[in-house]
Amino acid sequence: MQFVEKYWGTFTQKHKLAAQFIKFYFFSVVVTLLQYLMLTFLPELFFKATDWCQIPCQLIHLSLGPVDTYVFNYPVTGDATGGMGYFAAFAITLFVAQCINFPMQRNVTFKSKGNIYYQIAWYVAAFVLITVACSFLMGLYVPVCKRFFPPALYNVLITVINGGVQMVIYFPIYKIIFPEGQVE
Repeated sequence: MQFVEKYWGTFTQKHKLAAQFIKFYFFSVVVTLLQYLMLTFLPELFFKATDWCQIPCQLIHLSLGPVDTYVFNYPVTGDATGGMGYFAAFAITLFVAQCINFPMQRNVTFKSKGNIYYQIAWYVAAFVLITVACSFLMGLYVPVCKRFFPPALYNVLITVINGGVQMVIYFPIYKIIFPEGQVE
């Protein structure tokens, strides 16, 4: 263990940005796995315990040339992958993931000591904008994934694609939101 600590310390000193990205990536993967697990079981709980999956949830309609979709598009599918039930599971999953991700990224990856209230406000704003953008993109590829893959694989694909897109967007945003070394 001492060897790993020494190697990581040396690596971090020489390659600070790469070390930050590795930590960011690791925590993002952990949060993505949590999201996958939650999206595997939570929709089924809503389906069995409520009638929410029978209520369509289609929010923020966009018509941009040939693209005519909803940013949040969860029509009734007759199973746990549709309607308000799936949207609720999706929303809860995102909220829980961000409640875990924020302190890990702020305190461990970027070691930021900036004003936490300012950082929370910017984090929430970035989260909302990125979630809306990624949800719009999901409106383009989710129907294809649903059509060609079984639900378990569909959830993996959606989680990996969405998580990958978000990681590419979030890292530079976090570098701005979580400046290193600032005192509160």
